[in-house]
Amino acid sequence: MATVSFHLKEPKVDKPTAIFMWFNPQNGQPRVRLYTGDKIHPSQWAGGDVQRAITKGRTIDPELKRANEALNANNERMSKRLLAYWGECRAQGVLPTAEQLREAIEPEAAPEPAPERPRPLPDLLAYKERHARTRRPNTVKALGTLYNHLDRFATATGRTLEYSDFTAQFWHDLTAYFLDEADLVDNSIAKHLAHFKHFLGDAHQLGRNPLQDYKHWRWARRDPEVLALTRAELAALEEVNVSMLPDAARLENARALFLISCYTGLRFSDVAALRPEHQKGEWLQLTAQKTSEKLTVPLRGNRAVPLLKKLWAGEVRPISNQKLNQYIKDVARLAQLNTPTEQVEYRGSQRTSETLPKHELISSHTGRRTFVTLSLEGGLSWETIMKATGHKDFKSFRRYIQVTPERLLSDFARVWGEQEAVAL
Repeated sequence: MATVSFHLKEPKVDKPTAIFMWFNPQNGQPRVRLYTGDKIHPSQWAGGDVQRAITKGRTIDPELKRANEALNANNERMSKRLLAYWGECRAQGVLPTAEQLREAIEPEAAPEPAPERPRPLPDLLAYKERHARTRRPNTVKALGTLYNHLDRFATATGRTLEYSDFTAQFWHDLTAYFLDEADLVDNSIAKHLAHFKHFLGDAHQLGRNPLQDYKHWRWARRDPEVLALTRAELAALEEVNVSMLPDAARLENARALFLISCYTGLRFSDVAALRPEHQKGEWLQLTAQKTSEKLTVPLRGNRAVPLLKKLWAGEVRPISNQKLNQYIKDVARLAQLNTPTEQVEYRGSQRTSETLPKHELISSHTGRRTFVTLSLEGGLSWETIMKATGHKDFKSFRRYIQVTPERLLSDFARVWGEQEAVAL
């Protein structure tokens, strides 16, 4: 009766060595050596009568044990396949060649893997990683926030999100979640929708998203009132004395950064990135962090110049946006910027408003808005201001325009006062 035994090619080496089998037909024919295609370290091989990979012992690593068990199972399958083939050949009255025996133990072709089913959430993570190479950190962060919302929505509704789910009804369900569970305002929902639609368009181009219902999804933005300082409020912020306070240093530093934004129209991210090399004589020339637009800000007679000198000297230091928002509110409170100011938010059909002292609403972006508002009030054309602020078109710029009471009075007096004089 034919037999099969397994052996190591080099049992005394200190490295993995090939495993082969001896096939002994036991009919007077010579044995045939057949290699299994596997290797193992001799220390993991039980010799003697056993001739198999070690799978027992208190010190054996669990992962190594699993690998050895798989190797033994593979050897057992090859042994059975070889003996069955030999038996079939004998029954037909033929003796297989050594090459035919080798072919009999060739590994069976692995079944074709089932095609991967595209899944939106893993795809969104991959999309986020791709964009991390080319997009601004805030955009990448927004994609992460969108992923978290979709993941929570799937958990809350018991769904496993598929691309086939993304119908008009899905968008209605998701917006209900945004409003009722996530408590988002309209502008936040519109922002998430923009990122979501861009992702689904990318997935469609890659052949992963068959539906295009998302193209009809809509959510209106409702931009809040632009908050800007009047000239009197800006002067009060400039002049308030904080030197006697225990935290005077951080308040002075925050005020200086905020005022640079008020005097130049730069976003806070650009103020924080300013370096001495950005000052070219009477100009600030830099690339905007958010839009990559080239910015050119005139400095002749600009009240930012002494503050920039302190920034170059290290006397004023950049801080995080969150800290500036906190500290500048403290300075504004000390400056008694207490004008009651209505803050309006929209959530679907719901309009909510809250009236707060102005100092509680001031943030880093108020500086840029103040620059635009007071520049217009002072008579600068919007084309000139847009050149300094880097706005590409009037549509995005116009929401910064806030007609102050002072400008309203002076403009009406100039126009209607002149007409009255002519009529007389």
